[in-house]
Amino acid sequence: MSEPFLRPAAAEGAQPPPCPPGHEAEPAGIWHGKPMDVVYDPRRHDVAFVRGAVSTRVRQGLLSTGWRPQLSDGPNEMWTRDRSSLTRSRLERVPPAPRLSRSA
Repeated sequence: MSEPFLRPAAAEGAQPPPCPPGHEAEPAGIWHGKPMDVVYDPRRHDVAFVRGAVSTRVRQGLLSTGWRPQLSDGPNEMWTRDRSSLTRSRLERVPPAPRLSRSA
């Protein structure tokens, strides 16, 4: 599976290029002066765009919940979260079930 990526948006009225199987394209706004789309597998990744400065508290909150900054364009950032990695890390934190002793 591929990581989310940006690609140039299709011109207005033009057919956008196809996405890889299982992926979707959504508008990502202006990046480096050009309209872009983000292409990602919504079953695997969450994608968020942060526009402008982010406080340390917000940044730490995002990082602590599995989000990672992937791309930036000045103060704008694209953050992604791998859903399967998030699930694995949460499962690893679950304490083991207590062992039941068998009495004779």
